[in-house]
Amino acid sequence: MSETQFLREMDSLKPKRYHYFITALSDMGYLLDGYDLLVIGPALIFIAPLFNISATISAIIGVATIVGQLVGGAIFGFIADMKGRKVIYQWDMLIFALFAVLSALSQNYIELIAFRALLGLAIGADYTLTLSIIGEYSPVKGRGKFLGTGLMSWWIGGSIAVALGLALLPFGAVAWRWLLGAGAIPAVIVLVLRRKVEETPRFAAEMNDQKEIKEIKEKFGIDEKAETSPTDDSGNYITPNYRKRGVFVFTSWFLNDLIFYGIGIYTTSLLLELGYSSHSGSLTLTLILYLIGVVGTIAFVFTADLVGRKKWQAYTFLAQGVSLFVLGIYFVVVKSAPPLLLLFPMFAIFYFANAGGTGETTGIFVSELFPTRIRTTALGAGTAISRVGAIISAVVFPITLKLYGILPMEMLLFAVGLAGFLITMFIGEETKNLSLEKLSS
Repeated sequence: MSETQFLREMDSLKPKRYHYFITALSDMGYLLDGYDLLVIGPALIFIAPLFNISATISAIIGVATIVGQLVGGAIFGFIADMKGRKVIYQWDMLIFALFAVLSALSQNYIELIAFRALLGLAIGADYTLTLSIIGEYSPVKGRGKFLGTGLMSWWIGGSIAVALGLALLPFGAVAWRWLLGAGAIPAVIVLVLRRKVEETPRFAAEMNDQKEIKEIKEKFGIDEKAETSPTDDSGNYITPNYRKRGVFVFTSWFLNDLIFYGIGIYTTSLLLELGYSSHSGSLTLTLILYLIGVVGTIAFVFTADLVGRKKWQAYTFLAQGVSLFVLGIYFVVVKSAPPLLLLFPMFAIFYFANAGGTGETTGIFVSELFPTRIRTTALGAGTAISRVGAIISAVVFPITLKLYGILPMEMLLFAVGLAGFLITMFIGEETKNLSLEKLSS
């Protein structure tokens, strides 16, 4: 059986236990990523008064992990294309656990910034690997569903972070230490379980690694003499324009992070700043919004292979922009903060659209539109470029809010959403129900 036949057999498989095992282990990494990125919002409620820090220092703390992601994604994505996926996949959780604990033990904001940045290295590594590994194992039919569970887990992790922040409120000044350190426990469990993971079938085929291919065949019960099963990708292979694809995927991912992170990280602080509620009330509202995000990802998982990625991305970019535009118009007309009865539904639309739409599709497009030989490098580059957007958003949002109020940010983010819609509609490609080989041949 040739490597091409082997990959076609993998594409035509019905989902098996090992598919779910790989997806679950990868999703656990995403869950921890979501937890550790979004936990800083609730933690800052306790950290800011304890260390007596300014809005600028709060922004730097919020962005430190994102900076680490930028570096980790770029470095480890390149290494994974050179040395294989499983080498980094089996060990990045060790970095994760170590710096989660050290972050919790920080004695000042300088230590906290440094340890959170180093934690980001592991998160960046996992970002480049998770979608590659799930996609390179998944059959053609259902690949969108498997890939979509990654961000669903990310939002579950963020929801756990806020729920834990709410539960730890009575513990006062030490609550933030428990919040930041809690992620180390599941990271160690995932670290142990990932030792059992094989190399991905596509990287093994790319490297012509017969030993790995044989082990993968045994795990999936592929007969060495089996005839290649018919799949939807026979003939009519696509000739990719990687320059056009690069503009599409990297710009889209950048815009997604630009529109999301300023609001996503600081929702709890924003609700307090606008005077809507107490600490417990703002955490509760944030938790509800994150759970709406989880619902959005579930909607994507069950429709990604029916509706397709392109429509999901285009219209959810537009929905995010419009929801923020409505709030901006209210500020212009009434010249005051909108009532909670208006702000909460608009934020609910924003969270549903980001989590279930652009947050899902921007990374998935990168994993599907680039070939195996450069897939994790592309995901690493995408992670780095998108994190520039996240850094801009996470730094500019709280400072602008403090100096000028919320109106300028709402109008700017509306423009970002509109730009994402137009880019997706005009240069985006659909990838549903096509093999990775057909997409990159």
